[in-house]
Order: sequence, then C-alpha cells, then structure tokens
Amino acid sequence: MERSIGIVEFRSIAMGIGAIDTIVKTSDVRILDAKTICPGKYYIIFAGSVSAIKSAAQAVGEQYGDFIIDLGELNNVYPEMFYAVSQTSEVKKWGAIGVIETMTSPSVLKAADAAIKATDVELVEIRIARALGGKNICILTGDVSSVKESVRVGIKYAQKKGFLVDWQVIPSPHKDLYRAIL
Repeated sequence: MERSIGIVEFRSIAMGIGAIDTIVKTSDVRILDAKTICPGKYYIIFAGSVSAIKSAAQAVGEQYGDFIIDLGELNNVYPEMFYAVSQTSEVKKWGAIGVIETMTSPSVLKAADAAIKATDVELVEIRIARALGGKNICILTGDVSSVKESVRVGIKYAQKKGFLVDWQVIPSPHKDLYRAIL
C-alpha cells in the first residue's frame, strides 16, 4: 500500500534521468512525477511503502549523492498529498490562506506534509518549480488560527535546511483571491 512519498531534486538533468532507473530497479515504488525544472534541475517523486521509499532513497543517495540538491522521505502521508502534487485539490470550504515558498521541491513537500498534519487545514495545491524560477509553493486554507499554526510548523524543515524563501498568512482573503490561485 502506497503510504509514503520520496522526492529527490538534482542539479543535473542527466543524472536525474539516470536515477529513475536506479529507483525503480532497487525498490517496489511507482514514479508519480519526474520532470525538468527551472533553472536546469530535475526532480523525481515516487510512492510506495515506508521500507520501499527508504530503500530507494538510500540507493539513489549512494549512487548520485554528488548531484543531489535535496532528498526527502515522507511517511504515512495523507491521501490529499498524492492529489496535490499533480493538480489542485478540490477545496470543501475556503478560509484563511497560507502560502509556504521554498527553494527545493523536497522542502515544499515536507512543509506541506507537516502543515496538514499539524492542524485541521485543507491542502489547496503544491506547485513544484515549473514556471516559478526554481521555487516551489504550497497553498493551504482553513480557519485563521489553524492556518497560522500549520504554516509555523510547515516552514521548520525548510528553515533548518536553508531552503525557505518566504511565507504568508492571509487571514481574510477577498473572494477574487480564491479564483486567482486556482
């Protein structure tokens, strides 16, 4: 059962493409996404069991460590994480908006995972580095106090690794903002 996600970002496109082969040959995982991103980087997102993700991350780290910018393993992820990495989620009830902006794709996924586990917020979307100058964003919604706490918790990993660009909490967004971010 796929309950974990692995993500790795490379400074080399060629090495990133080669790493896909290593990942799928060493572990029982499914590639969710793999693409070139700005500026001249490559990322791979893969899903599987906790042990399969750990095994794949270890194998790719050993073989391609010199080319890896960031590598993340997310265990026991909520189902909405699987949707959010490929499209905008359907929001049940809009509220305050929280935005977390990072420099790496693993750091934005870790931020999103921590944020949605911290409080009762909805994950609107995760945008990974395409047409963003290599940056990544996670957008959340919920009541003001929950969004503030989720953003506070979510930014910790990115801050610790030096990959946090910025964050924002909009407590009472205008209705046009909701349409604009979808």
